[in-house]
Amino acid sequence: MPDHVIELGELPREAPPAAAEADQPVPRRALLALLSLILLAQLAAGAPFPVMRPPAIVPARLGDTMFLGADRMLLVSGSATLVAQVSRRIVSTYALPGARLLDRTTVTVSGAVNQVILAGDTMVVSYQVDASGIWATVAVAEGTDHTRWRQTARLIAVSPARDLVLLGTDDWVHGVDLRTGATRWTLRRPSDGYIAETGWAGDFPRWLVLLTDSGRLESRDPYTGALIASRALPTRPARANGLIWPVDDLVMADEGRAGFAAYRLPDLTFRWHTRADLSTSWMQAGCGRLICTFRHQRGMTALDPATGRELWRSDLYAYAEGIGDHLLATRAERGADEPALWVVDLQTGAARGNFGRWEFLAPTGDGRFYAKLDVRGAYLVHYGILDPATLAVRLLGSADDVSNSCQVASDRLICRLVDANVALWPLR
Repeated sequence: MPDHVIELGELPREAPPAAAEADQPVPRRALLALLSLILLAQLAAGAPFPVMRPPAIVPARLGDTMFLGADRMLLVSGSATLVAQVSRRIVSTYALPGARLLDRTTVTVSGAVNQVILAGDTMVVSYQVDASGIWATVAVAEGTDHTRWRQTARLIAVSPARDLVLLGTDDWVHGVDLRTGATRWTLRRPSDGYIAETGWAGDFPRWLVLLTDSGRLESRDPYTGALIASRALPTRPARANGLIWPVDDLVMADEGRAGFAAYRLPDLTFRWHTRADLSTSWMQAGCGRLICTFRHQRGMTALDPATGRELWRSDLYAYAEGIGDHLLATRAERGADEPALWVVDLQTGAARGNFGRWEFLAPTGDGRFYAKLDVRGAYLVHYGILDPATLAVRLLGSADDVSNSCQVASDRLICRLVDANVALWPLR
């Protein structure tokens, strides 16, 4: 429903476990009646009659796989579910937001494709070679069937600006030339150590973090592999592997019963120490103004990234997403009729309210986010903009015949339909 919105207003800020009004799905007939009333009101006021435009449709078949870039949609024909099956796949490239077909690239792979990245005039494709977990990466000249190079390695990231591809295996990480596949640098993965990418800026990491067999911590340049800084960590009788967690511009090192120490990247300057019990937790990057740590069974602990102070602990949440000044969290255990998205206070962990069954899609960039609401028993999705500051829902429109596979890119809601085609609805 382009150019027109329905303001649902501010939802009540109810405390758990009561759900906000957004938890009530809008029946299709009721929605159409509401739209009709709005149109009649606009006509009576002399407002222009809105144009109900259908979505743009891109033909696709069952089994085709879609990958989205900043301004491109890549549609891979017939992605196989079996590995070790050699086949030629056609990758169709469409320009966003208009979904105009630009070209088709033929890629020969021997398994299921899991990632496609377009970098300049080179298409980089990652696929699974066999069921044991071996991956391969191939680079093809866009719009052709010309293979530029192929390596048995996992695709980590691509930097079009530097013509660089990061690849990894169980034994090493190295940077190769985008066009030729020639190795520029290699880092051997310690047998009892760790290499991780962190501080992502867009689709490429700002640093590599390495923990050696002897427990020495290193930060390295992901473009050259060069050493930036290093420091010795306190020795521990346990294995070194898995005892550090890179989180945004920090790397946290487990010191056993003493807690965790945090070091600033890339210079590895000591920042703070916390005695918070994180021994059975994993840490999430990109959690807004918090360090979010999640226990393997259920629950989370929130830390202040500036001081390491434990702000709050909760057994309720299994995942969280930072949006501006707010935190969106999902419950560890949730029934079919319970709310999906809770707005949580950053400092206390208290729930300020919830958005019912609305599902997060993407941030809008102004503290709000795009979301969708599936109508049960129908292939119908309502989509809108949700504001965690006011708990308001701004309904943008509805998408019919949707198979519940939706993403947001280039100000478009992009969904697979029940007939396997791809549909694109404008969001602005």
